[in-house]
Amino acid sequence: MSSREVSGASVRLVFAGVLVTALGIVAALILLPFLTYLLAAALLAFVLYPLQQRLAARVGTRLSAAALVALSVLCVVLPLGLLVYRLASGGSVVPGELEELPRLPVIESLIERSVGVEMSIRSQLNTALGQVSSMLAEQSSGIVGAGVHATFGVLLFVFVLYYLLKDGHRLVAWLLYVTPLPEAVQDELVAQTNAMTWAVLEGHVLVAVVQGIVAGAGLFVAGIPNAGFWTLVMMVVALIPVLGVGVVVGPAVLYLVVVDRLLAAVLLAAYGVTIVALIDDYLRAYLINRGSALNSAVILVGVLGGVYLLGPMGLFYGPILLGLFKATIEVFDDYYEVLERP
Repeated sequence: MSSREVSGASVRLVFAGVLVTALGIVAALILLPFLTYLLAAALLAFVLYPLQQRLAARVGTRLSAAALVALSVLCVVLPLGLLVYRLASGGSVVPGELEELPRLPVIESLIERSVGVEMSIRSQLNTALGQVSSMLAEQSSGIVGAGVHATFGVLLFVFVLYYLLKDGHRLVAWLLYVTPLPEAVQDELVAQTNAMTWAVLEGHVLVAVVQGIVAGAGLFVAGIPNAGFWTLVMMVVALIPVLGVGVVVGPAVLYLVVVDRLLAAVLLAAYGVTIVALIDDYLRAYLINRGSALNSAVILVGVLGGVYLLGPMGLFYGPILLGLFKATIEVFDDYYEVLERP
């Protein structure tokens, strides 16, 4: 090959690289506004794909994908939508109007003796609620804009989930085709990715759901209003290790104290620090150790860093990406002996 041909090939290669990079940046900018919904669709499609394969063999690919999307909307999208709506509308564990709360002379007297200022817990709660209402009114335009964006995002989530379930295997096959790695390495990376994702979902998400349900049962028995709603909240906050269900159980205990139900408050607090805490410690450790080498520290770093980088879906993708990074190094070392051994 002449030097002129080599030079022409180099120019074409550079041009192709620049073109692909530029188009990749444009594609990323297009996807970025709805990244959370796209990542959610991809993760849910991964979870539902084994079921999709079984149903497709009986009723066809399109019908099975449509049925699973409808099931996902009923079981996932609607509950989360109701949860966000209740939070945005100022959902509270306090039943009825705050004016119906009894005066609490004992507690108020203790506070007055401690700080030397006369106060009324009822009036303080009323003031706080008024401030929240004013803040929501001031942010009404932003809330409307966020609602419109969320509506488009949910519609996009539904369509992407359907097509991922229907044609997701083709997307994976194309990615493997354009990846310049040996087939053995590709197979090992795919296997490691599947194992790592399931390990994180079981040890991170499943534990959060179980812990939220168990803690919610305690709220229900203790007579906390809207226990079902707060159970959903705890399933979400339990995904964040530094928060956990304590951000709901703690205020619930305080609420029981405020309404002079001291025995129920003590029992709920004891239930939270024993049964609920043991579920998080032992069930999470068992599932993670069984499925992967990830430990709680990796999950904590992955969750917090993932949220900063990817938004809410970083709760799931953060630990998965850190685990996949570790697995990739191990696979490359096995096949290419990247790391030197003594």
